[in-house]
Amino acid sequence: MSLTEAGLLPDRVEMIVRLYAEHHNWATVKEKWHGERIHERGSRGSAQGIFRILKRRLQSGGKELPSLTELHTLVQECPTAQAKAQLFYFYLIREDHLFRFVLHEILRRQGIDRSEWHLTTDEIVSVLDSFEDDDGAGLQYAESTLHRWGQGFRSVLRDIGVLKGPYDEHGVVPSIDGPPAHVGALYSWHEDGKEWPDRPIGWMYLFQPPAHQETLLNTIQASDRWNTSRLRDETVIAPADQEEKAA
Repeated sequence: MSLTEAGLLPDRVEMIVRLYAEHHNWATVKEKWHGERIHERGSRGSAQGIFRILKRRLQSGGKELPSLTELHTLVQECPTAQAKAQLFYFYLIREDHLFRFVLHEILRRQGIDRSEWHLTTDEIVSVLDSFEDDDGAGLQYAESTLHRWGQGFRSVLRDIGVLKGPYDEHGVVPSIDGPPAHVGALYSWHEDGKEWPDRPIGWMYLFQPPAHQETLLNTIQASDRWNTSRLRDETVIAPADQEEKAA
């Protein structure tokens, strides 16, 4: 349950992304991580543990999410800290299967076509209690650990603008700028191919109801990172550098 060890930590992730864009070498990035004392509290061992978790998340993007060099460019385009956090959020979703399960299950249970979601720690723990692995076994953790994980989940949702304060029980639709809208669409494209606008899972994971998705689609179509074309009497919206995959 790595979320109990390292939350989204957008400021630290941004630093790692910048260092990697400068040096393109993980050994150097790790050295700079400690040299610049990004870890402000705790032991060196704790800081190394956090670094390993964040590195693993950033490496999990594969071909489905922007490379770290591309991510650095997108981060520089973000107008707010919230927008940056929304970018890093997709790497957490991609790498952390338990986080993705809970997020998906909350949206399945409560629905996406709404303006508020019930997101108390108890609600999140109730979803954790329903998790089963491939062998049908549930999570073998103490209740206190599950509660701490639920608090970590809520912290991530605060970082991306779904929860506005630490004591809020209901989440709301966060504002989405161009870079996270692009990465959410890219995530959706890799999940569902050319049918992605019918079920933009990346935008759903950003708590965007259907009424907001149309606006986001217009934003994407106006971007030079995406192309709109006709394929066998069907409109296809595809990443400009991967359009051939739509065929």
